[in-house]
Amino acid sequence: RIEGIRNTILDNATQNGWSVDPSQLDDEHIVRRMVLKRCVYGVDKNPMAVELAKVSLWLHTFTIGAPLSFLDHHLRCGDSLFGSWVHEGLQRAEEQGGKLFLSDPLARAKAAANPMHSIETLSDAEVAETAQSAQLFEDIRTGTAALDAFLSLLHAFDWLNPDRKDRGVIATWLIGIYGDPIAIAMGEEEVTGDGADAATFTELLTQARSVAKDERFLNWQVAFPGVWTDWENADRQGGFDAVIGNPPWDRVKLQQVEWFASRRREIALAQRASDRKRMIQALEVAGDPLFADFQSASDRAAVAANMARQCGEYPYLSRGDVNLYSLFVERAMALVHSDGAIGLLTPSGIASDKTAAPFFRSVATAGRLRALYDFENKKVFFPDVHASFKFCVFVASPSAVDDPARCAFYVHDVAELDDPDRRFPLADRDFARVNPNTGTAPIFRSRRDADLTTAIYGRLPVLVDRSSGEAVKAWPVKYTTMFHMTNDSRLFRTHKELEEGEGAWPIGGDHFDSPSGRWLPLYEGKMVQAFDHRAASVVVNPANQHRPAQAVSATVAQHADRTWRPTPQFWVALSECGAHAVENWLLVFKDVTAPTNFRTMIAAIVPACGAGNTLPILNADNSAETTPTQMAALSANLNATIYDYLARQKVQGQHLNWYIVEQLPDVPPIVYQETHFGPKTAAEIVREAVLELTYTADDMAPFAHDLDYADDDGTVKPPFPWNEDRRLYLRAKLDAVFFHLYGVTDRDDIRYVYSTFPIVERQEIATYDRYRSRDLCLAWTNALAAGRPDADVKG
Repeated sequence: RIEGIRNTILDNATQNGWSVDPSQLDDEHIVRRMVLKRCVYGVDKNPMAVELAKVSLWLHTFTIGAPLSFLDHHLRCGDSLFGSWVHEGLQRAEEQGGKLFLSDPLARAKAAANPMHSIETLSDAEVAETAQSAQLFEDIRTGTAALDAFLSLLHAFDWLNPDRKDRGVIATWLIGIYGDPIAIAMGEEEVTGDGADAATFTELLTQARSVAKDERFLNWQVAFPGVWTDWENADRQGGFDAVIGNPPWDRVKLQQVEWFASRRREIALAQRASDRKRMIQALEVAGDPLFADFQSASDRAAVAANMARQCGEYPYLSRGDVNLYSLFVERAMALVHSDGAIGLLTPSGIASDKTAAPFFRSVATAGRLRALYDFENKKVFFPDVHASFKFCVFVASPSAVDDPARCAFYVHDVAELDDPDRRFPLADRDFARVNPNTGTAPIFRSRRDADLTTAIYGRLPVLVDRSSGEAVKAWPVKYTTMFHMTNDSRLFRTHKELEEGEGAWPIGGDHFDSPSGRWLPLYEGKMVQAFDHRAASVVVNPANQHRPAQAVSATVAQHADRTWRPTPQFWVALSECGAHAVENWLLVFKDVTAPTNFRTMIAAIVPACGAGNTLPILNADNSAETTPTQMAALSANLNATIYDYLARQKVQGQHLNWYIVEQLPDVPPIVYQETHFGPKTAAEIVREAVLELTYTADDMAPFAHDLDYADDDGTVKPPFPWNEDRRLYLRAKLDAVFFHLYGVTDRDDIRYVYSTFPIVERQEIATYDRYRSRDLCLAWTNALAAGRPDADVKG
């Protein structure tokens, strides 16, 4: 057959006077044309994108002496995420007793599958064959038009009525009361009859036709007849061999800042969400046409998100704030046949986000994952995307495969996939072992990471184990957030708003009083560092569109002043703080992070304050007695280098979510009491270090009091002086304690763990000419093993 195509092309060239080198018509070149005509399919909602795809494919397969291949039968314009399957349309019609009218359109559409096969057998080596392909495809479109129009209109009705409030009038259409349902769907017949229902349906029909035209719903079986068989069956028969692509990474929900940035920049630059909302409302009041455009775009996005949740096609990945790429992943899995595979380029959240966890667990722990190659952008792959953004090649199948998944994480160059230490197998049981609650992907950079991590999970429990269906807690604590920085922004006041709007006055410690009551500083994640509640003030730069509030680090002199307080961006009323209003201090950790940062888990104990959602709180569980000393130990555990090393195996994005923290192994409270290093328990060593690291300012006196750091008369002793050298020494000692408690005592393993914090290493080498915290930790590891917790360790 290839020889025949080659001869035809040569004949065409001779007839037209073209010069063609027969050696250029090799088998590979001709096979490429055949593959293009028979095997390549594509869908895009944008007509221009479809045309550009054709041009690209024509250039890739161009052959002198042969016409351009006919591609319309396999490259279709439509919304690949939304449309109807034939069985759904039949079921809806049957429910209303109107299935019979679909018999002829269905039979004609199914018959169109045969011409599709004929198109695919044509080589398009001659112009006559391309013309024949075009005519056959026109016959297919004619044969499927009625069924396609009916399914699209039915989907448009659901799009307009996700709650099915007009189900009655639609049902009346389905049984032919208003005329021939198919003719109405195709626009060949208008609604007949009088009455309120007919008027309602006429109005709804006009809207539905407009929606179907604008949204371009794609009904897959009708668009590609021959790919599926037995259309009436609820269990779809057939599908593609493979679905590959790079779907959009956008959220379905309209992003106000991005939308207004190119249309009305001052709205995009609004400091608070409540300010932006007020400015948008002003557009409406002024009758600005921009508001109508915004409302239309917002409504369409909301309808699409709601439809994704309601249509039943996305049972796993339509939860929460819906991402387009998530819908494409689930759609792709539904489009391939049982022995097929999907390969998509998506954000790494598909394997790590909580909203994606049920889907990924169903794939990874059931042996359906074939490959997961996780890349860090570093501005190498996508220059316009943030350097730390992570994306992955996700390859999976509807059915289980025999081989374990091939995995690699934090890849910076495709060539790294050839390194057997960087690319390694992970079986389904491995995903369940290290993430028992979600089954999401750990992020092992190497085989050594996998060995170290799985060994620790064999020794210590996770903070909250939900794998049995009930929450089994290693620590009696609960997670809460106090204020959402966007949704609760109406409750926040700047310093100027406090004084001029609330009539407030300062009463010390960054607290204010007012006629309406007291106001507390609103702490954000950017204001704290490990064991440091005074790490930074917040300064607002209104010209910065996406991040107007920036942290300004505290100086050594400010830290040394025991009365100095960081300046927050906002204050919040004490009355809005709920149960937290009675707390003297709080254990918090930073939500915004990255596994490539200086540190990933950063926890601190802070004085009484308001706290934004970027600074979640760990409270003692009311169901159990938890002492202040135990909470201090938990803060030390969270800040330990070995804990941070484990956290980096789990974090894919820019947030340290609670579901990640729940699945990290922690040292249970009883172990601190039962573990001795010579004359002292681990609890005593940890308490002394945490107290000195945390109590550096007057506002932490309540914490010192609760840890019994007081004179005989109960007077709390003065704060510890701020000493950078001493703080590094104490943290290295704590690290050594936790390496022992986690069972990691091999010195090479400890060195390796420290090596995974390259920013820390670079900074310390620049300051001390060596990796000092690592060396101190190794020294303390020996001293503790010898039972000398108060040894005089130098370095």
